[in-house]
Amino acid sequence: MFMFGPFGSQRRHRLAASFVAVALLPLAISCEAIADGPVEIALSLHPARIDPFAAPSRLLPADPDLKPGNAAVVLNGLMAERLGYWSLWDTIVDDARLPVGDPRIAATEVAGIIPDMTRAGLIRDADWNHPVRAVGANVSLGDMQMVRGLLDRPLTIWIKQKLAERDLTAAIEGIRTQLACARHMGNAPFMITAMQAHAVGTVALDNLEYLVAESGCPNLRWSLSVLPPLLFDAPSMLEWHTRLLELSLPRLKMGIPHDSDDEAWQQIASDYFDLIQDSQNPLASEQRADLILRCAPLGRERLVRRGLLSADAAMAISPEASVMRAILDHHATLGRQMRLAWALPRSEAMGQLGKLDGLAGAWDLDIDSWPLANGFLKDFLFFNHFSRRTAMLETVESLRHHAATHDGQLPATLADLEYAPRRDPVAGLPFIYVRGESPTAATLSMPDIPGVPDDAQQRRTYKIEMVSP
Repeated sequence: MFMFGPFGSQRRHRLAASFVAVALLPLAISCEAIADGPVEIALSLHPARIDPFAAPSRLLPADPDLKPGNAAVVLNGLMAERLGYWSLWDTIVDDARLPVGDPRIAATEVAGIIPDMTRAGLIRDADWNHPVRAVGANVSLGDMQMVRGLLDRPLTIWIKQKLAERDLTAAIEGIRTQLACARHMGNAPFMITAMQAHAVGTVALDNLEYLVAESGCPNLRWSLSVLPPLLFDAPSMLEWHTRLLELSLPRLKMGIPHDSDDEAWQQIASDYFDLIQDSQNPLASEQRADLILRCAPLGRERLVRRGLLSADAAMAISPEASVMRAILDHHATLGRQMRLAWALPRSEAMGQLGKLDGLAGAWDLDIDSWPLANGFLKDFLFFNHFSRRTAMLETVESLRHHAATHDGQLPATLADLEYAPRRDPVAGLPFIYVRGESPTAATLSMPDIPGVPDDAQQRRTYKIEMVSP
C-alpha cells in the first residue's frame, strides 16, 4: 500500500507491517472492507417519508455536542481495562457475523464497554501520541489494531442486540459511535490507521444496512448526505506516508549528507536494507554489496537524467551514494505526484494515479526479483468506496420516500424520484436501477468505473423488495 522502493514484494511490506507489529488479535482489515468482486445484499424495506422539517438523526456527532478531551486516552484505557474480552474473542468474532434476531447474539455480554465507547465518540480530539518522528516506520501500532477490534465486533453485536429489541434510537447511537471513533482512528496520520478507520466505517455502513431494513426506521437521507467522503485527513496521511522512508533511516535525521561522505551513504544503505529486507531471509553483507554494485550504474544514470548531478560528478560518488540518492529521489518524486493526484477531482485523480502505477512499474532499478510496489489507483478506490456506499444508501432512502408517497410502489426510473439521488461519486455515473416485474421490487447497483478494470473495484448490488406499508 503506497510503499515504493526497489526491493522484493515480500521485503517491501515491512514498512507497512511494522505498524502492526503487535498482532495480538487475528484482525484482517475486514472481509467486508477489502472483498474483491461483487457483493449482493437483499434488502426488505419499509416505506419512510423524508420529513424536511424534522431534525435528522445524526450519524456523526454534531460539532456543538463534542466535548474537550483526548478520545485516544479513553479508547486505549478501554482496551487495557477489558482484557477479559480477548479470552472470548473467537466467540465474539463468530457472534458478530450472526444475523439480527439470532438468539446467540442476545446472550453475548458486551454492554459493559459501550458507555466508554460512546463517551470517546463525543470527544472532540484524539491524539495517539505515536513517536513516529523518533522511530519512523518502526513505531508499533498494535494498540490501534486492538482498539479497532473493540469498535468492530463487540459494538456490532450491541447494535444488533438493540435492533432485535426494536430500540432503533440506541442502534443509531451505536452506529454514530462506530463512525465517530473510526474518525478518531483516522486522526493518526498513517496508512495503516487510515485503513483501520475505513474498515470500522465500512462495518458501520454494514450495520446501517441492517438498520434501514427495520420497520419504523426513520428516513436517513439527510443524515447520510452530510457524512464526510473519508474518515481520515487524506492530505496529512499522504504527507506523513511519503516521508516515512526519510523518517525511518536514522542517518537522514541529520540531513542529506554530502555526496563525498562515503561513510554516511554506506550507513544509509545499511539502514535501508535493514528496513525493507525480509526478516525471515535476510541478505548477507556480501549479497548487499553485490546488489549495490550492480545497481550503481543505473543509479548514476538516473541522477544524470534527472539533472541532479553532472556525468562527471555522478561517476565520482560511491556506489552506495548513487543507489541511495536514486532511491530517495524516486520515492520523493512518486510521493509528490501521488499527493498532487489525490488533490484532483476524482475522475482526474484516477487517471493520474493509473499513470503513476505505470511509472512505478517502470522503475529503472527494477531487476529480477526486485519489483516495485504499485497499486496507487487501487488504494485510492479502496478508500473512496466509503463515499460510494453512502451515496448508494442515500438513493435507497430516496426510494423509501417514494414508496411512502406512492402506495408502497417503487419508481419506474430514478428520474421519477422526488429527491434526486446523487451519482456514484467515483464513477461519475448514475447508479444502475432496474425495477422488477413487480412495482415493489428492484435492483440498485454500482456502475462500472470508466477506465478501471473490473477487478479493481468492489461492486455492490441491492436486491430491494418493498414491504407493504
